[in-house]
Amino acid sequence: MAEGTPTLRECVVYARRRLPRYEAELLVSTSLDVPHNHLYAFDERAVAPAAFARMAQTVARRQDGEPVAYILGTRGFWNLDLEVTPDVLIPRPDTETLVAAALPLIAPGARVVDVGTGCGAVALAIASERPEASVTATDVDPACIALCRRNAERLGLSVATRVADCFGFGGLFDVIVSNPPYVDDDDPRLDEGDLRFEPRRALRGGPNGGLDIIARLVREAPAHLVPGGWLCLEHGFDQERALARAFRAHGFRRVRCHRDIENRPRVTVGCWERLKSRPIQRGFEGLADNQLTHFPYKPCANACPTRPQALNRGSMVQVGHPRAIRLSARQHP
Repeated sequence: MAEGTPTLRECVVYARRRLPRYEAELLVSTSLDVPHNHLYAFDERAVAPAAFARMAQTVARRQDGEPVAYILGTRGFWNLDLEVTPDVLIPRPDTETLVAAALPLIAPGARVVDVGTGCGAVALAIASERPEASVTATDVDPACIALCRRNAERLGLSVATRVADCFGFGGLFDVIVSNPPYVDDDDPRLDEGDLRFEPRRALRGGPNGGLDIIARLVREAPAHLVPGGWLCLEHGFDQERALARAFRAHGFRRVRCHRDIENRPRVTVGCWERLKSRPIQRGFEGLADNQLTHFPYKPCANACPTRPQALNRGSMVQVGHPRAIRLSARQHP
């Protein structure tokens, strides 16, 4: 940078030498509180030295690997702008598949619970699309529940909250949704990329292929569902058949798998039907693979096509993706 007062152009050049263009422009725009289009339309505008130092510090945090969402404190999800902190998993575009899969199952007045809500992304997206439903968000971490409440209040959405471990609460629900931890405890990719900074408890699903918490949810969900109620779970793309077996073993019927935006198996749903003719099996073993019904990813027609999350989605190519990030060049579970 030349001597004297820096300009917007010099700020952008400084950041782009160190980061991918999208991230550089986003962090410069945000840290300087300048509209994105001003970065080039008014590139000779002077920037105070203190503001330049603040921008440089932000760029350095990203160079050290800190996720953009934690640096900015926000993330777009569905048609919502959510506050996020290092206490919670960063909401991902693929988790919108969970919302899209659940919405057709939620009738007016339905009782819905989001287990392991984090910042409240799924619960709040559902509440925004189904205002007549009664939505409850639970999490074992009080910090997550506090964050979910802040997001709900700021967005003007009605969501009940509760600190609870899995189903550590009473009541029956029409729909249960969850994006649980589903990465194997020993997966080395937990120490790579953005995942290094995200809370382990929101990622690690146990030593048995990451299926331990999912198994508990499938096992305990029937006691909290009305007959004909639905369980909707996000999972890794390679866990599809294990979930289909578990759902059927525990009395779920009409089992379906929904695919994410990259056409990978991402969300399994099943309808709870109380069985009287045979005992319910436990665990993920004992049943042959059954052919699944697959549903492609279809974003909700009411979702804003230009929401900020479209920009966040681009960063996933650069900084890695949720949970057990991508296996190929893009690394994704």
